[in-house]
Amino acid sequence: MKKTLIRFSAIVLLSVGLVGCHPAVVVVPSYIQSIGVETAENRTSYYGLETGLTENTIQQLQIDGRIPIADPDRADLVVHLIIQQFLITPIFFDPKTNNVLQYQLTLTYDMTVLDKKENKTFIEDKGRQHSIYYYTPQYTGAINQTQDQASAQLLLETSQQIVQRVLEGF
Repeated sequence: MKKTLIRFSAIVLLSVGLVGCHPAVVVVPSYIQSIGVETAENRTSYYGLETGLTENTIQQLQIDGRIPIADPDRADLVVHLIIQQFLITPIFFDPKTNNVLQYQLTLTYDMTVLDKKENKTFIEDKGRQHSIYYYTPQYTGAINQTQDQASAQLLLETSQQIVQRVLEGF
């Protein structure tokens, strides 16, 4: 009897612990069986942003795993991204040397998600932005990054937001 009570208590505690552990609800219609990401279009003068954003978005969809990835030509849902602007804004300066100690990087992009099964636009967002701040190596007392490291972080975070917007609606 005591062993049964202990087993029952363990099952109840495990069940209660797992109740909050579930992925967010997918807003993609149930007839969508695959998702594809077209190579992003880069309308800036900064080389490589399109590759980084495309690869990171595909990787984030793979990590999520709720909808299989397919070639954009054969996918039921296709993500199309256009990078409109990439801004590098100095934020904080050294008062003695006038060196920039902190920058803000901002990526502005348009996103269109096409439902190829129904032949309609699933999501259309214009002028979406994501920004990060980073300290330069000249700044002591904080974790610093190079511009390339900060750009990689910006592209990763932006792709996470894209996947969340496509799959969860926000």
